Amino acid sequence: MTGLVALLQAWLAAAEALAARLPDLAKALAQGSWPAVALATAAGLVLLMAGARLGPVLAAAGGALLGWIAGGLAAPAVQGWLPARLPPWVGAAGLGLSSALVPEVYPIALGLVMGALLGSKVPLAGRASLGAGVGGMALALLGAALRRLVLAVTAAIAGAVLVTAALLASAGRFPALAVLTQRPIILAGLAALLVVAGTAFQLGARSPSGGKARRPARASIHADEWRDLQG
Repeated sequence: MTGLVALLQAWLAAAEALAARLPDLAKALAQGSWPAVALATAAGLVLLMAGARLGPVLAAAGGALLGWIAGGLAAPAVQGWLPARLPPWVGAAGLGLSSALVPEVYPIALGLVMGALLGSKVPLAGRASLGAGVGGMALALLGAALRRLVLAVTAAIAGAVLVTAALLASAGRFPALAVLTQRPIILAGLAALLVVAGTAFQLGARSPSGGKARRPARASIHADEWRDLQG
């Protein structure tokens, strides 16, 4: 279990390191003037409210990022056969393209990678590879079953990053937003709230195909009633 705890701590440290880059993104947006900030805000809101509907585009972006990470993790295993910089690019291109063609690949691959990493820290029968295989298969099946949730969470995270970066970039123009730069905990809480709200909104939104599927059934019922009245 100590290995599993160490892995989770490493993931938390990586997340904190990525969060520390958010001010850099906000600074880049601020240098691009207000149209860049407005575009980032609009893109973030679209991702928060309807990002899961982007399907192949969202899956391709998530798959490419996941492939880059997986390729980097696999690089030491193929050292000597391939240049160290090549596996991340191969992983990003391969998984990104396959996720664009078949969006269901992304949530399955995400579960597979996370399950393998977690399972490798909980050996079965004294074998880390067996734990990685079982963990990868279990979370891959879970990802396939919850693919809509995975896409919604992915879109909400991307949207929250863009919106919070846009707010940080606007802090120089609007003094009321200066508190976000002075108290990062408020910014982190806002981002978390946006992720939860965006995910819940997208999961609760009614699919347009469901509404269209009900109309022919209702129309046929009304048609039968009309024929009965005429008969």
